Amino acid sequence: MINPVKMIGNIKSVADLGETSLKNVALASLGAYSKGIEQVGMAQHLVTKRFNGLIEKGQEVETETMDRVKMTQAAILKRSESQFNNTLNKTCGLDRNRLSDFEEKVDRLQLAVEKLAKEVK
Repeated sequence: MINPVKMIGNIKSVADLGETSLKNVALASLGAYSKGIEQVGMAQHLVTKRFNGLIEKGQEVETETMDRVKMTQAAILKRSESQFNNTLNKTCGLDRNRLSDFEEKVDRLQLAVEKLAKEVK
């Protein structure tokens, strides 16, 4: 015959085993969730660090590019001015440097004339 006390003891041990197993599964799930959150945080930190590194590198490249653009712009301006001066000299016989000197002389002459005009009045 089946002993009810023994049967209840077996049921309790099976229930305890089931409860322990369930608790272990729940704890393992929480542990896996926590580990996943840690890894996501580490991945975000790594991505942020690398992204910031790319930003810094981009700023360096931008600075170098702007310096090159300015140097190229200055060289083109100088070359264009030189070619314009040569063309002006060949076609009209005028030299820009002499024209600048001429403008300064005209300005000085104009000031002298105005000074004389004031003295005469």
